[in-house]
Amino acid sequence: MSQIAAGPKKAGDGKRVIRFLKPHKKWVFADSFVIAISQVFSALIPTLALSWLVDSIIPNESNSLLWGLMWLLIFAAIIDLTLMVIDEYFCHHVAKSVTNWQKLRLFTHLQVLPFSFFHNSQSGELLARVSDDPDTLHNFLAWEGSTFMAAVQGVVLYSFVLLWIHPYLMFASVILGVLFYYTSNVVGSKMRSASANARREASRYLERLRESVTGIHLSRVLGVSEAEVDSVAEIRKSFVIEARQELLARMKSVVVIGSFNGFVLAAVYSISIFLIWDKELTSGQMLTAGGLVTIAANEIQRLLRNWLSVRRTGPALDRSENLLAEKVSDAETSEGRMISDLNGTLEFKNVRFTYPGKNDPVLKNISFKVSPGEAIALVGPSGSGKSTIVDLILRLYEPDQGGILIDGEEITELNAGWLRSQFAIVSQDIQLRNGTLSENLRIANSEASDDELIEALYDSGLQEFFQSLPLGLDTPVGERGSLLSGGQKQRLSLARALVKNAPFLLLDEASSALDPITETQINKAIAERRLKQTVIIISHRLSTVLSANRIIVMEDGHVVNEGSHESLLESENGVYSRLFKREAEIGENVYLNHV
Repeated sequence: MSQIAAGPKKAGDGKRVIRFLKPHKKWVFADSFVIAISQVFSALIPTLALSWLVDSIIPNESNSLLWGLMWLLIFAAIIDLTLMVIDEYFCHHVAKSVTNWQKLRLFTHLQVLPFSFFHNSQSGELLARVSDDPDTLHNFLAWEGSTFMAAVQGVVLYSFVLLWIHPYLMFASVILGVLFYYTSNVVGSKMRSASANARREASRYLERLRESVTGIHLSRVLGVSEAEVDSVAEIRKSFVIEARQELLARMKSVVVIGSFNGFVLAAVYSISIFLIWDKELTSGQMLTAGGLVTIAANEIQRLLRNWLSVRRTGPALDRSENLLAEKVSDAETSEGRMISDLNGTLEFKNVRFTYPGKNDPVLKNISFKVSPGEAIALVGPSGSGKSTIVDLILRLYEPDQGGILIDGEEITELNAGWLRSQFAIVSQDIQLRNGTLSENLRIANSEASDDELIEALYDSGLQEFFQSLPLGLDTPVGERGSLLSGGQKQRLSLARALVKNAPFLLLDEASSALDPITETQINKAIAERRLKQTVIIISHRLSTVLSANRIIVMEDGHVVNEGSHESLLESENGVYSRLFKREAEIGENVYLNHV
């Protein structure tokens, strides 16, 4: 999708709003035409009728013209009502079209940003940018865009009528209008700044609210619910203060704008009196001029108020443009190739990697190879770089040097979406949707049959759990799996990976919440899967890696050893034997403490 570039000098708020409307110019022009006709029937005809009434109908006592004038005004009211309904439809159609496009554009851009961007961003802030900020533009276009256009047209139309009555009247109203525009722009700049501060605090409040709601279990068990309320209340208080500043700035603008009507009327009536004395104006024309000026003044007031609303959309547009200006990830945007007949070979060649913003590399010249149908395990102390390897395989990050190859092809040359589809992944951070068991399982493979889903549930150790469910596959799991235990969620995540049946099965701490019996069942299922898939196991629990053909030992970003479980244990001073002995000692101490 096209982007509105965010350069050093941004376009004005009004120009940016117009830019959003350009793709819908046919609807805008149609609405503009409807509004212009409506102006004639709603204001111009009734106001000019006053001049006819005073100057012609009453002096001539013409009853037929009076009746004609009455029916004309009734007809004008009916036409105005019809046009008002059409205008409302056009206006809301454009507003929804613009907003939906903007939301989709922002959400689409999020999908192609580097993975590191999300590590440095708050989810509440991102939600506000993708949803709340476009809604600010929608509210203006839907509820004030029509009146803004009507005000602009009205000012132009009524100025020409005033020019027709007498040039002095038009010059006076235009000069005062320009003066008040610049005055309102000054106070509008202050309101824009206050609106930006209020929007920033609103995003902070949304982020804190999200944390509090999603972490309700933690706050309850820690007994800090009152502190949570105080924390949210403090942020809300800060938001209220900023919102009050925005309101004060807006009230100042209202005072400036509201005074315009009185000044213009005073000027027009003063000029009209002198013109009547000089017999250049009739009484009816003076009343018509006064009526038109009143309407024009009200239109200018609306115009200035709407202009302030345009200024208030500025901070929201700024934030959207800043998000769209974030550099996209090459992995997410490049086409790349696809391997038609994938064997399942994975190789790391002298890979070095440092996380963005960090100085010390996490991986240092890592090299290893996994053959098709082989199960390997990556083990090592915490911080040795095991999980970073997963991020690099999936192209969430790119290595600083070296290469990662799939069937001999550099993954940087492959399509990232296709590459990830070749991996069935089970991670410690489990992502479940608020739906049924079948819906969560079919995320991985929408074409899977019920029998395949049940087989995967059994293979992941959920046989007894599934057999106890009255609704079977239609059992809801709750929001983020809230109706399941930690172990059940992790096993369901494994079942989803088994349903996908991809060439590679990647297990990143997949057994961290499992009991020893279930872990044994899963190890058996993994052993069977080796005939169909290349399996990569990452775990700090050494009991999980026993099903692997080969174990790769990492420490401080290096591969320090590799081999089978038995061969690695024979090296008494090796990292693996040291980790295994420590785990055995911890298990023994836990057992003795419970005896």
